Amino acid sequence: MGGFSSWIDCNWFNLIQTFGIVGGLCLTASAATREAKAREVENLLTLADQHRQLWEGVAQRKELARLFQTDINVLTTPPTVAETEFLNSVIVHFQTGWWIAISGGITGLHEMRMDARGFFSLPLPRAVWESTKKFRNKRFICFIERALKLPM
Repeated sequence: MGGFSSWIDCNWFNLIQTFGIVGGLCLTASAATREAKAREVENLLTLADQHRQLWEGVAQRKELARLFQTDINVLTTPPTVAETEFLNSVIVHFQTGWWIAISGGITGLHEMRMDARGFFSLPLPRAVWESTKKFRNKRFICFIERALKLPM
C-alpha cells in the first residue's frame, strides 16, 4: 500500500488536474448538446414562421386562386407572373427546409418528401418546378424528383 500512497503524494496535482480537464470536457459536451437542441428548436420555429408568412395571404390574393386547382391545362393557360413568383418563393422555402433537415437541424425528411409529392404533383407548381429546376441544387432536384415518383 505504501507504493500507492507515495504515488499519490507525488502525483496528486496531476491527478486533480486530469479530473478537472475531464470534468471540463464533459461539461463542454453537455453544453454543446444543449446548444444543438436549442438551435434545432430555433430552426423549427423560424421555418414555421416563414411558412406561415408565405401562405398567410394566399386566400386573399385573387391572382393566386388557381394554385391548388387540379384541372388546369398549363399549355393553354400557363402560370402567370404572380403565380410563378409565388411558387418560386415556395420552392426556395422547400429547399431551405430541406437544407436544414439534411444538415441535422430538424428531422422529418419523410414528411417533407410526402408534402413535396402532394404539392409538386399539382399542375401549376409542377410547371414552375419543371421550368426552374435547372437553377436548383442537384441534390435538391433529386429529392423532389424521387418524391414525385412515390405512389399517391
